[in-house]
Amino acid sequence: MRKNILILGHDYVTQFVDIYNQYTRLFDKEKYEVTVAYLTGEPSEEVKKRTLAENILFLNNSKKSVRSLKINAIKNLLALTRAKKFQIVICHRYKPSYIMMWVSTFCKIPLLISVMHELHTMTSLHRQLLIACLARKNMVFAGVSNAVRDDMRKNLWCLPKDRIVTLYNTIDVDLTEPQLLSRDEARETLRLPADAFIFGTIGRLVHNKDQQSLIHAFSRIKPYCKKAKLIIIGSGHLESPLKQQAASYNLSDEIIFTGFLSSGFRYMKAFDCFVLPSIQEAFGRVLLEAMIAKLPIIATCVHGIPEVVADIGTLIKPRDVAGIALAMQKIYALPPEDREKSGDKAYQHALNNFSIPTFHEQFWQLPWVRRIAAT
Repeated sequence: MRKNILILGHDYVTQFVDIYNQYTRLFDKEKYEVTVAYLTGEPSEEVKKRTLAENILFLNNSKKSVRSLKINAIKNLLALTRAKKFQIVICHRYKPSYIMMWVSTFCKIPLLISVMHELHTMTSLHRQLLIACLARKNMVFAGVSNAVRDDMRKNLWCLPKDRIVTLYNTIDVDLTEPQLLSRDEARETLRLPADAFIFGTIGRLVHNKDQQSLIHAFSRIKPYCKKAKLIIIGSGHLESPLKQQAASYNLSDEIIFTGFLSSGFRYMKAFDCFVLPSIQEAFGRVLLEAMIAKLPIIATCVHGIPEVVADIGTLIKPRDVAGIALAMQKIYALPPEDREKSGDKAYQHALNNFSIPTFHEQFWQLPWVRRIAAT
């Protein structure tokens, strides 16, 4: 008889569907039956097709209802858990974790894993006290980087440190690599000159991503890097101020804003170098996509980024405009064969450390998981 597994997520934003699939692929179909449940969001055939689990549930709770006490969601998931007798429940983000912690007080769950994807999720005293009251020996908390793990260890004083672990996000290389457009296809689609040197970044246009420093750095190198252009893929409330900043440097034609592009990573090979200037980043999954595209990488040395980049890219202090500019200028000056070597090294780093097989080994080494598997 197969063991039942529940993966509970808040919603079906694209990157989280990929993450739920990452966890689904951990479980042998001959031994386990996996259910993925989306806490919010109406049923979607597109999402259903993209989700790899055997069972897919759209619980369709309103966003308003999951901001309050979440009574209906708790009742529904309690009924589901009693019916399916889940052996392992894996929750992503705080609200699904909150709900299943309550469920586990009324219904036995051998192992409940709560995965946090952002920093500072447990700084609230209310959350700390709630977890202190509800925590059981069957509960394990995981951060997507050591930075997130250590942040939780600092705040969750009620839990033994060995029950707060790291479970890295990964990238499905076999799925991701075939979706990448070729350099020529990507440049043609984005209307980029074939002979330009493209610095690129992908992310929401928000304060934490700090595209402002990147634009400033690009303005410094442009006089010395005549063929350089900067492309920024993403949307957000800072789009207008960032465009105004580019115009203030007389670089409106050299800095290209594409707005939001679905599956933006597909255009990575249009770039000659990927730059991530974030001032806060729990993990930086987009860095893995840049590695699979075999790009040289420049990124800031904050939170989870150094764990992801390690020694295969250039790390700069956050908001260090001069440092970013110098790194960009150095990459621009490299011979093409040296940039290619840098990209190959990044690709191998992703395979060795952040691929599905590596994550599979990491997950099944957890002692709580091994105990479930042995029963």
